[in-house]
Amino acid sequence: MSDSAAAVVAKVRGALLKTPAKVGGASASRRPDGAIRVPKAAELIAEAIRRRLVQGDLKAGDALPPEVELMAEFHVSRASLREAFRILETESLIEVKRGAHGGARITLPDVDTASKSIGVLLQIRGATLKELFDARVIIEPPLINILAGVRTDQDLAELRDLIDFEAANIDDWTVFASAATEFHNLLVRMAGNVTLALIVGMLDELYLRHLKRFVSRNRPDQRELNQQTVAIHRQLVDVIAARDGASAETIWRYAMQQSRNVILAELGEDTPLAVY
Repeated sequence: MSDSAAAVVAKVRGALLKTPAKVGGASASRRPDGAIRVPKAAELIAEAIRRRLVQGDLKAGDALPPEVELMAEFHVSRASLREAFRILETESLIEVKRGAHGGARITLPDVDTASKSIGVLLQIRGATLKELFDARVIIEPPLINILAGVRTDQDLAELRDLIDFEAANIDDWTVFASAATEFHNLLVRMAGNVTLALIVGMLDELYLRHLKRFVSRNRPDQRELNQQTVAIHRQLVDVIAARDGASAETIWRYAMQQSRNVILAELGEDTPLAVY
């Protein structure tokens, strides 16, 4: 079966997408030479499966139907279907296993996967560690102000449990660094803004890579720095518990700026973000 004919593309649109002709990133586009580029059948299949995933028709762990069923549903050849699978695999949206018990199963990209992609782009464009810190200082403190107004008793309990874990691991530099980064993430997630929480999560994954470099220096004052971190985390949670958003924002901005100054003084402001 030939997938190059316009009729096949039309069938794929109708049978798979069941939506208007313009479909997100798989819609027809104009090339630099002015010609119209019609998306391939594989791109349309991948777009349709993405759409079903984001709309909730498919969930993480769901198995896609066997290839022969998908080929019949989509009116495409096995080659086009497998090309669509390869597109979705590169996006971490499916996992394909070969063999008698194989097949395609839905997966979801995690923050680490997203942060690597963003990190590579930032590294290519020459972003610095200073710019990463500046972005975090701009985003996080206002969210802590919001958190003070919406926090629950369960939120406070989780935050205090994490601080206790930090205190218990104050002499394990690597474990402490990971716990302190998770404290940042937890604060932002609890504030309730999904978009900013995801952005902060990606930035913190990149930040943690450099933080581990910082703690690997085994500074003589590292334990003292960790103790200061625990103390300010406790102070912050007490202010959040009192629903004093303005003070919470001020404390957190100060804490982040202090951390920024110490780490940049050690690693250098012009240190390029490095994923690889």
